[in-house]
Amino acid sequence: MKTEIIDVFSGKDGREKALELTERTAAYCGLDKKNSLHLRLLSEEIVELIRPFTGMFPGDFWLETNDKNIEIHLKTEIPMDQQTKKELLSVSTSGKNSAAKGLIGRIREMIASVTLPSDPETKMLTDEAMSLMSLGSPMGTYYSGAYSWSMKTYASSVNANSSDKEEAKDELEKSIVANIADEVSVNIVDSTVEVVIFKAA
Repeated sequence: MKTEIIDVFSGKDGREKALELTERTAAYCGLDKKNSLHLRLLSEEIVELIRPFTGMFPGDFWLETNDKNIEIHLKTEIPMDQQTKKELLSVSTSGKNSAAKGLIGRIREMIASVTLPSDPETKMLTDEAMSLMSLGSPMGTYYSGAYSWSMKTYASSVNANSSDKEEAKDELEKSIVANIADEVSVNIVDSTVEVVIFKAA
């Protein structure tokens, strides 16, 4: 089942509608109180992840259910340039430049970098952002503008190389998403970004 799509553009009441939709979906799937709360927390996290982008560009939120998973989707178009990236990454919940702190902040920085136009200067910045997190595996060559990222793959990489990735490992251990989601995927094709959080039904 695919739910209705909620517009989570900043300045509207989309966030609350998205959370209400999450709660209705949890009830539809017969989740108990604990798992319903977990699903709501994951919806809050996905909206927060994309919040700086939807402050400028519309974002679509919906859920999909099947026998194995409940999927939380958030999709947006991000026509990025260097100035927009600078503005986006200077904003956080606290109003300080902590955009790249924590797992969510690191993913947000990767999205901002990967959606920059493909030219030699921005390619260097993108490569740096990708290597900092072991983020993403190209779904084609870099200039095709297509990338995907998996939390499971990232966590495996961090755990396998924990000696030089202690900060990243610590962030994973403290992350709400990493602790209660079964998987997170980020798929980027040119300026289209879709984030999906998977939670076992």
